[in-house]
Amino acid sequence: MNAIARIAFRNLGRNRRRSLITGAGIALGVGMCIAVLGIMEGLSAELINGTTDGQLGHIQVHHPDYLSRRQLLKTVQQAPALSEKVAAQPGIAAVSGRLYGWAYLSYRQRAIGVQLLGVDPVHEGAVTRMPLQIVAGGFLPAAPTPWPAGKQLTEAQAAQDRALTEQAIASAFDQIEQLDAAPTAAAPAGLAAQTQAIVEQIAPTPSKPPAVVLGNKLARNLGVRPGDLVTVLYENAQGAQLSLQVQVVGISRTGTDLLDRTRALLHLADLQQMLGLQEQVHELAIRVQQPQQAQALAAGLQQVLSGGQDLSVQDWAALRPDILALITSNRMLMGSLVFIVFLIAGSGVLNTMLMSVLERQKELSMMKALGLSAPGVTWLVLLETLLLTLLATAAGLVLGLGLILYLQQVGWDIRSFGEFSLSGVEVAPVLRAELTASGVVIPLVAMWLIAILAALHPAIRAARISPALGMRSA
Repeated sequence: MNAIARIAFRNLGRNRRRSLITGAGIALGVGMCIAVLGIMEGLSAELINGTTDGQLGHIQVHHPDYLSRRQLLKTVQQAPALSEKVAAQPGIAAVSGRLYGWAYLSYRQRAIGVQLLGVDPVHEGAVTRMPLQIVAGGFLPAAPTPWPAGKQLTEAQAAQDRALTEQAIASAFDQIEQLDAAPTAAAPAGLAAQTQAIVEQIAPTPSKPPAVVLGNKLARNLGVRPGDLVTVLYENAQGAQLSLQVQVVGISRTGTDLLDRTRALLHLADLQQMLGLQEQVHELAIRVQQPQQAQALAAGLQQVLSGGQDLSVQDWAALRPDILALITSNRMLMGSLVFIVFLIAGSGVLNTMLMSVLERQKELSMMKALGLSAPGVTWLVLLETLLLTLLATAAGLVLGLGLILYLQQVGWDIRSFGEFSLSGVEVAPVLRAELTASGVVIPLVAMWLIAILAALHPAIRAARISPALGMRSA
C-alpha cells in the first residue's frame, strides 16, 4: 500500500503542468463556490433581518380576522395587560403594540391618502429599527400628547345629536333625489357647526398638535419639512369624520416604496385617542431572543393566549411566505450553480486521469506483468485522483475562507448597480457574506464525490489493460 501511494504521488509530478491546471481548476471551483454560497447566505440573512427588523418583528399577534379584512374594529383588546403577559414568557425579548388607520393628509393645496400607524416610541425601538430610519428631524417623542378628557352629552345634547343625524340623512337623500333638478331648499344652516360642537365635547382636540413622522416620498410629494403643520382628515371608530392638525417632527426612509409614499407614524396613545380605541391595538409585534426559534415560540404563545380572547399568533415566515419562498429559490439556484461548476471541474479530472492512463499503458502493463492485480491498478489511479483532489481542495478551502473573511469585513459594494429591493425588502448597499458549516462542507463533499466518479472510468480502463497488448501497443 505504501509503495502504491508513493507511485501515485510520483505520477502527479510526471506531468506537472497538467496536474497544476487541473488542481487550479478544482481549487478555484471550490473557493468560488464557498464564497458564492457565503454571499447567498448573507443575502438570505439580510432579507430575514430586513423583514423582521424593518417593521415586521419575529412574531405578531392579531385579531383572527384582521389581516384578511383590515377592519378598524378588529382589534386586540386590553393591549397593555396582554403585552405584559407576552413579555413575561421565556424567550421573548420585547413587545410593542401598533394601531392602524386610514386618512387624508393635506398641506396647502395638496392632499394624499395615507396609512396612519400608531407605535410606542419606547418599545418599538427594542422590536424593530424603525426609530433608526429617520433621515431628517427626529423620531416621535416618548411621551404622548396631552389630550383633554371628553364630556358626556346631556339629555338635551343627546336629543340634539339624534336630530342632527336625522337631519343630515334627510339632507343627503334630498341631494340624491335632486341631482337632475335645481334644489328646492337650501341646506340646513349651521348643521356642520352644531355637529362639530358636539364632537368637540365628546372628543376634544389637544391644545398642542400631536407629532407625526412621514415617509420621505410622502413628505416630498406634500412639500413639507420637519416643523410644518399638516391636517389629518380621518374617521374614528364611531364613524365620525374629524380633522386634526399635526406637526411633522421627522422624515423616515424604509426603502420600501409603498411605505415611504403612504405611511405616517403617530404615537400609539395619540392614534388611540383619535380613533376612540383606547387600550386597543391591531397587532402586537414581538422580538425573540433566538430568531431561529420564532416558529416554536409562536406556537407556544398561541397556547398561552388561547384561554382569553380569540387571537392569532404567527411567526415572520407565516406572515411573509414570499420571503421564505425567495430564500428557498435562491438556495436552489445556488445549488444548481455549484453542481454546474463542479461538473466542469469533474470533466477536468476525468480528462487528466484518462490522459494519464493512456500515456502510461506500457508502465501499467509492466506493473501488471510483475504481479500487480487489477484492483491494485484501480486503486493506484483512484489514489492519484484522491491526492490531487486533496491538495486542490485544501488550496480551494484556504481561498474560499479568505474570500469569506474579506466579504465579512469589507463586503461587496453594489451601489454602482443602484438601489434595489427584493419582495419589498431593501437590500443593503454592501452585501456581506456569512460563514456557515453547510456553505463549507457542501462544496468539499460535492467536489470529492464528483472527482471520485470522474476517476472511475480511467481506473477501470487501466485495470482492464492486457499486459501483453499494452506493452506491444506502447
